[in-house]
Amino acid sequence: MKTDHEQLVSKFSQTVGVEKAEAVVAASAETIGLERKEYYTPHELEDLCSVIADRYEGYIAIVAQEIRVHQQAQQRFEALLERISDPVVVVEFEGDEPIVTWLNPAFQETFGYGSRAIGTALSELIVPGDGPTSGIDHWLRSSENGQELRRKTADGDVRTFIFRPVTVTREGGRVEGYGIYVDITDRKRRERMLENQTEQLEQFASVVSHDLRNPLNVAQGHLILAREHAESSRVRDSLDSIEESHDRMSSLIDTLLTLARDGQRVEDPRPVWLSQAVTAAWSHVDTRDATLRTEALEEVAVAADESRLIQLLENLVRNSVEHGSSSPTVRIGLLRENTDPVGFYVEDDGPGIPDEARERIFTHGFSTQEDGTGFGLTIVQTIADAHDWTVTLADTDGGARFEVTAVEFRS
Repeated sequence: MKTDHEQLVSKFSQTVGVEKAEAVVAASAETIGLERKEYYTPHELEDLCSVIADRYEGYIAIVAQEIRVHQQAQQRFEALLERISDPVVVVEFEGDEPIVTWLNPAFQETFGYGSRAIGTALSELIVPGDGPTSGIDHWLRSSENGQELRRKTADGDVRTFIFRPVTVTREGGRVEGYGIYVDITDRKRRERMLENQTEQLEQFASVVSHDLRNPLNVAQGHLILAREHAESSRVRDSLDSIEESHDRMSSLIDTLLTLARDGQRVEDPRPVWLSQAVTAAWSHVDTRDATLRTEALEEVAVAADESRLIQLLENLVRNSVEHGSSSPTVRIGLLRENTDPVGFYVEDDGPGIPDEARERIFTHGFSTQEDGTGFGLTIVQTIADAHDWTVTLADTDGGARFEVTAVEFRS
């Protein structure tokens, strides 16, 4: 994604004025042999800000460093989007018309449009298929389940997609849209991709619009304070606060990377003590008046990604606590075939799962509670799939019992 020259100049002109800001950018661009451009690529912007940060002091240098950090965060975010196997497009709006500013490799592979599509109206690229589900791609109309539509792909086929848009208000009131097309022509792919990827895109966009912007806003506030109190100890304190905000941004990006890997295959599982994972998961959940009972978990290790195993157990425990009785008993123990362990279970003594909901219990967004997100058991399914485990809702006389099988145990 490119950066507008005028926006870059305006960031420096807040205190030094437009004329000096233009001169700073022009002189620094000349140093690296970069001609004045309407838009700068991410690498050009980073090189330009590096020169400015080295050549100037005070407010100008601080702003240049701030831009560099934000640019690096944006590039890491785009790298995450590139890894998503479904088509992703980023647009800006001219009136109500979405104009393409970025698209990932999967978009090019599916619809046949690459970098030449940048600057083109999306409606001119995505050709509707035949039938009542064609319509347009609605960006500003929120829908819990997304928009189902038919689109012609690069090979001429007309396939059915779920289109999930997220709009973000950026600097200066500019509206940016992130959209993902999930191919649901095949039922199994629909379940897998809705679980693993549309939720990720919403989380990524949420971080860009809120959590990543907040540290930047904090840093800008401290920059103003630094300008007002030059030569004072408060300047040094403010610069320390800016550094902390940058560290916070880095931490948030790392969190995004962790979220992105949840649905990926666990390639190098390590032995994890099951009893310790259960203890950690229980401590991370508001268990209220619930009671934990464990059965035969001591000295038992499973081959797993430890953090994801704990998250799986957290979600199963949370499900028992939130859907069980006022003071449920949660039991976690081993499953065996003959004398060999093959898996583990999590069960409670609550009211159980209604018959009409049992087939949909792992479906993305489905919840038996009005205020539920519907993601808890979907995440359990996703983590189990990443380990090649099988998770099922077992038949019981009362309560809910989830069994995780095909687990590899380590001595």
